Order: sequence, then C-alpha cells, then structure tokens
Amino acid sequence: MYQTVQPPLKFLPPRLTPWVVRLAQAGLPFWLRWAKGIPRVEVDGGERLAQLYQQFEAGKIRLLVAFRHPTLDDPPCLMYLFSHLLPQVARQQGIRLRQRPHVLFVYDRGLPLWLGFIGRWGLPRLGGIPILRGRLDRAGLKSSREQLVSGQYPLAVAPEGTINGMSGLLNPLEPGVAQMSFWAVEDLHKAGRPEEVLILPVGLRYSYLRDPSAALDRLLRRMEADCKLPATRSAHVGKGFLMARLLRLAEHLIQVMEHFYERFYAPALPSAARVNLKEGEGLWARLQSLSDLALRVAEQHFGLQPQGNLIERRHRIEQAGWAWIYREDIPDIAALSALEKGLANRVASEASFHLWHMRLVETLMVFAVRPLPEQPGLEELAETALRLWNLLVWIKGKNAVGAAPPRLGPRLARFSIGDPLSVSERWPAYQANRRQAVQALTQDLQAEMERLLQGSPRSPAAMAVG
Repeated sequence: MYQTVQPPLKFLPPRLTPWVVRLAQAGLPFWLRWAKGIPRVEVDGGERLAQLYQQFEAGKIRLLVAFRHPTLDDPPCLMYLFSHLLPQVARQQGIRLRQRPHVLFVYDRGLPLWLGFIGRWGLPRLGGIPILRGRLDRAGLKSSREQLVSGQYPLAVAPEGTINGMSGLLNPLEPGVAQMSFWAVEDLHKAGRPEEVLILPVGLRYSYLRDPSAALDRLLRRMEADCKLPATRSAHVGKGFLMARLLRLAEHLIQVMEHFYERFYAPALPSAARVNLKEGEGLWARLQSLSDLALRVAEQHFGLQPQGNLIERRHRIEQAGWAWIYREDIPDIAALSALEKGLANRVASEASFHLWHMRLVETLMVFAVRPLPEQPGLEELAETALRLWNLLVWIKGKNAVGAAPPRLGPRLARFSIGDPLSVSERWPAYQANRRQAVQALTQDLQAEMERLLQGSPRSPAAMAVG
C-alpha cells in the first residue's frame, strides 16, 4: 500500500483482445500446476454448464456466473473450467460450441495494485471490468451492466464480500449480483429483446491430493518459532496433535494482540466505544471483541461510525483510506507546492497506517464469523493454519497479499454447478418492490451456494492440468 499521495485509481475499461485470451488459456495448465500447485481440476454438473453456454451462444439467455471466491486462486481456476473443462464436457454430451468458451470477470479496482504491471495490462485485455467496492462506481457499474446485457461472453462475479481462505465457509453475500441482474432485465425489456437473464451459482472447494500432515507440521513449527513458543514434537503427527498445536498458537496470538490493543489503542477510544477484552471468554467471543476493537481504531481515525457487520465496516474503512491516498480532489499532484505535497503525503501515510488495522481484521474475520468446528477435518486445519500464517506475515510488516503462501502439497480444485436462478421470472416482484426483490434473490442465491458446499457428489468430469 502506498504511503505517499497518489492520483485517483483509474477505471481501466475492458479491451478484450482475442490473442491475449488465447495465450492466457494456453498457459493456464502450466500456471496452475507450477505457480499455484493445482495439478487437477474437476467439475460436478458440467453438463448443465455446457447446456447453458450453448443457450448463451444461441442468444436465448444472458448469463451471470456467481462463483465462490475463498482464495486468490479461484479466478484462474474458473477460467480453466470454462476454457478447458467445458469444451471437454460439451464434446462428451454431443453439444457443439461455436468457439472456445471464455468468461469476463468483474474485479476489484484495487487488484492491479497487488498484481503490478501484468495486472494493469492483462486484466483489461482479458475483458475484465474493474469496480470499486463500498461506494457508487458509475463507470464500473455501467460497463458491467453493458457486458451482462450485450457482452460476447458470460459475466463472472464473486458475490461474497471478501475472501476468507476457507473452502467450507461461505461469507454473507452482497446484493450487487442480484441488483445488476435486475438492471439487465430492465435493459433487455427497454430494448425489446427476449433473452432470459439467469444467475448460475458455482461452488468451489479445494482439497489436497496427498496427506498434508508433514507439511502442516513444518509450517506450525515455523510459526511457533516466530512466536517463541516451545517446540512440540510427537512420534505420530496425527490430526489431534496438529489441532492441539493450532489452538495453542491461536490462543497465544489472540492473547498478544489483546494486550497490544488494550495498552496502545483502547485508552484513546471514547469510553462508550471501548470494548472489554476478557481472557476468560471462549476464543470465538474474544476474536469478535478483538476484531471490533481493531476496526474501531481505524474508524475513529477516518471519522466513521461502526455500523453494519464486520465485512461492511471493513469495506467502508478501505474506501475511506483510499480516498485519503488516491486523491480525487487533487487534479494534478505535480502542480502542488512542496508544502502542499508534504501535507498530502502525511495524510496518505497516516491513512495507510490505519488501514493496517482493517487488513488485520480481514485475516481475523474468518475466525470471528464462525467458530472452528470441534472436529475439523485435516484440510480445514490446513486452511486455518494458512490464515494464521497470513496474520503473522501481516503483523511482521510484510505484504500478506503479495506473499506466496506456503505449499502444503498439490491440490484439487473441484467445482460444482448449481441450479440457475431466473431473474426474468422475478421481474414482476422487482417492479412491485425493488428492495424486497433484491433481498429475496440474494437470499436464494446464498441458500443455493450453501447447498453446493454441502451437496452430495455427482459423477465428475475431470481433467488433469497440463
């Protein structure tokens, strides 16, 4: 994150470039296998996706893909699903597709900050559409709306508020997907076009292709060393042994962070806003209190009221911080006097510093939203350990977003295709009560995506990557 004043984050309009798409599709197997450690991708219900894509190409439907987004690896996996698995399933089903499938992603406008030049250059040429979260982004909404109504390919949107790193935990969905879909129905009606607008829920879960226990043991030892916790060894590295160490590490991290905030930040908060951190409470309750306190520290700096859930508060803090760094009120930074630029840099550096608390909660949030099950699976333990690793990286002053997470072994990415939700059929309800219709559609989408997380396995269409 920049600590000096910057020009506003630019809207990068989509510039779909066929040769860039083909090059990216060709390189995906290598990228997933060697850069992401994902040598295998599978899909349940791929025949449904093939039928819907055929209807999309025939001009019968407009399709918005609402996909699970627990990690930063999901978009390339979804792109692989469309460009490699979907053609294979279509051939097996005797379905003819006119061209190699592709999907257009709606992504956060701040993503190129983490991806650098490759992201700034490549995302628009893949047809990606940037949008600012937590505020009215007219350019992003207009472009997304146009692509959903008339784009060459389906639109893909992650409806969760933020990534959580946990395959089995779905965040509360934001209403943007539902609202965008109703706008598309409205635009089609105005144009006299007959296409039906569908939202297709797509689930995604990761699993390890071999036992990650040994690698998880090594990761825990590294984190224990960072915290100067006594090493714990056992002749048998079983799930119970790993879970006990993970809970000990989590307890230590929470305790240290509680003392940190109580000593250095809680006294500066208004008495009515202070949160009592009680060590006698359970880990989940303490995590919620700690997350609340950290967000209040940032909210106080930016003059925000703590309204909404943790995710909504985090978005508002992020946008407030970016407004102080990426200054829309300064037409030309180069035209500032040295005095004015020095003051603008001071504001930006303080904003960047206070965004640290928000990023901390972003990592803690997965644990504060839902307690760890009493009997988690080995893969759930591994995902939890990786979130704690992210937390430690951030506390140590490094960029957890840009840092490559430790490899615990090769993974399988398994997609599940849900039942499409017809937005067009809900149009009369939207005309009668827009807010209620958007809320109902969002709830139905949440229910379907939750069902996909718990759904029974089908016969998968599988393909090794590379």
